[in-house]
Amino acid sequence: MRRPFQCEFCNDVRGGVAIVFGLVLPALIGFAGLAVDGAYWMMERNKLQSATDSAALSAAQTIQLNGTDQSIATEAKKLLLKTYNQNLAGVRFTVQHPPATGPMAGNAAAVAVLAERDQPVFFLGLFGMTNTFVATRSVAHVDSMSEACLLALSKTADKAIEVTGSSIINLKCGMASNSNSNLAVYLSGSSNTAVSGVSAAGDIYQSTNAQLTTSDGPPKSNASEITDPYGPEGRNLVAPKANGACTERNLKVQSDTTLSPGRYCGGIDFTGGTATFEPGVYLIDGGDFNANGNAALVGDGVTFIFTAVNNNVGVLNINGSQTVSLHAPKSGTNWDGILFFKGAGDGTLRCNGMACQSTINGGANLDLGGSVYMPSDQLSISGGASSSISCLQIVADKITITGNSAITGTCQETDGTEKLTRSTVELVE
Repeated sequence: MRRPFQCEFCNDVRGGVAIVFGLVLPALIGFAGLAVDGAYWMMERNKLQSATDSAALSAAQTIQLNGTDQSIATEAKKLLLKTYNQNLAGVRFTVQHPPATGPMAGNAAAVAVLAERDQPVFFLGLFGMTNTFVATRSVAHVDSMSEACLLALSKTADKAIEVTGSSIINLKCGMASNSNSNLAVYLSGSSNTAVSGVSAAGDIYQSTNAQLTTSDGPPKSNASEITDPYGPEGRNLVAPKANGACTERNLKVQSDTTLSPGRYCGGIDFTGGTATFEPGVYLIDGGDFNANGNAALVGDGVTFIFTAVNNNVGVLNINGSQTVSLHAPKSGTNWDGILFFKGAGDGTLRCNGMACQSTINGGANLDLGGSVYMPSDQLSISGGASSSISCLQIVADKITITGNSAITGTCQETDGTEKLTRSTVELVE
């Protein structure tokens, strides 16, 4: 009996697997090669990105220092050399100041560093790939605020800077708050504020009717703090010890008087006449500086320093309709640019056991030159105060401007005051 035909080869699956495996193996090798080569390229790209990030940041620092395009490019190359040695190991780079494309295109405060580097081909060379490269782009920007002349040092207070009522502020400089509060700067009422810039470590509140005009860019919330210019990180000024005999004790000035530098124990009250101050340093020891009524105050090259008695210190009070024309020294002394000074912003100084409240009120006609530095005080300016100021700089714990106060003025390089500026460099692309 004839047996039916059987194809043993057709039923043998081992040969089919071998054929399929033979066809798939090159693809598997290709994918494995791509994974190996790709991982290496990604590692090299990250290395290049880190190098261009550093180069862009360093180049932006050069912008901040008013460097030329050549010095900006040199600084970028210097940072790339730190990563890729003296021959730059196949790195090609371009420095654009300002950037030619992207969100920062044309911005002179930004710099772009573009780089590419040839990469070796390992496994993928078996498939005909002979060369490739990785490319990166980094853009850094100088974020700065123009010079401020009103600075609130409190790090937590609501309304650390408050402008309210019908106040009018017209300054060719900025105002800044180091408070992290949601109300770090508070503009309300029908106030009208024209400044070069507004900066706050926290947020800025502006009511519907309050007007704000800034000449150097929009207000900046969540900004870095401004360093205390006269504190430990700045000039580090410290009030001198009030030693020696008192020049005067509890002095009251009611008529025309000429005063000399010295130690004025218990403070000074001005109620009439014209007080003329000779140049020098006046220690207001354990008392207030009160100007009331129709008194006039005149002095050039003068500094008034509040010193404490048992941690109690006096305050500054200018009230009424008197004329005040006082100017700080501009050169040659440790107190250049300082008009009124009160040290210790750490809360240890008290005024009659309470937080210090200094005021400039009424219809005072102010002609001031210098810094009012009172880091422990809440300083209030209100009630029609007007000014013709060669340089106004107020540094206090809190600053409140209310009523129909009007303030105008700016500081120059020759006024002796320290600059109140904030400038940071950040990667934006």
